[in-house]
Amino acid sequence: MRTTVLSTLSLLPLLISTTALAIAVPDKPHLVTQGQAEIRVAPDMATLSVGVTALKPDSRTAKEEVDTRVAALFSSLASLGVSKKDIDSGNIITRPDYQYGKNGNPPKLLGYQAERQISIRLYDLDLLSQALNKILEQGVQNIQQVSYGRRNADELRQQARLAAVANARELAEELSLAVDRKLGEVYAIEYQPSRSGAPPRHYGMMSSKMGSEEALDASYVQNEIEFSDQVQIVFNLN
Repeated sequence: MRTTVLSTLSLLPLLISTTALAIAVPDKPHLVTQGQAEIRVAPDMATLSVGVTALKPDSRTAKEEVDTRVAALFSSLASLGVSKKDIDSGNIITRPDYQYGKNGNPPKLLGYQAERQISIRLYDLDLLSQALNKILEQGVQNIQQVSYGRRNADELRQQARLAAVANARELAEELSLAVDRKLGEVYAIEYQPSRSGAPPRHYGMMSSKMGSEEALDASYVQNEIEFSDQVQIVFNLN
């Protein structure tokens, strides 16, 4: 785990207008510091988002085809140790699929498409390539994205938040000492949660050949994900 702290400051006398700042400041000498912290760690889980679809002449047949594929997918992933509690399966959606003609020709009904969105949580990244192949083997080619995360994400976010606060206070103490002033009480805190983690990797339509090539090279697994936070604090100066 790697933690980085960054900081910014503004030392404001009494005569500076407070309208330039979003945070509330006192009408007396004060110090504003902004602490930032980043924690970078390797992911220990991934969430795979896939869409299971089927196009059939009628909606009932399309639904049955999707349900069959989903059941086969669950069974296939179970061989990798993925349990049903780690899979979220959305409700099925059916809709007519039309081919729209040119030159004002009426649309042609191609059939009915059924779809279910599936979310799979994988807690062993060494099995990611195998999981992708298992999905493709079941005829599910719409692998929409893979998101990486940490099981202790809440704990890491709290660590980053507390490190940002400590960074802001440490900088304030250093600056107040440098200008021979005593750091007073906290007057105001401005906090907006930062977005943490790693952006998902989008795949879209994949073939079994693509899955096999990915299996040969696991370098597409995210190396690090980031948990960052920042806070702005206004201190009175005595």
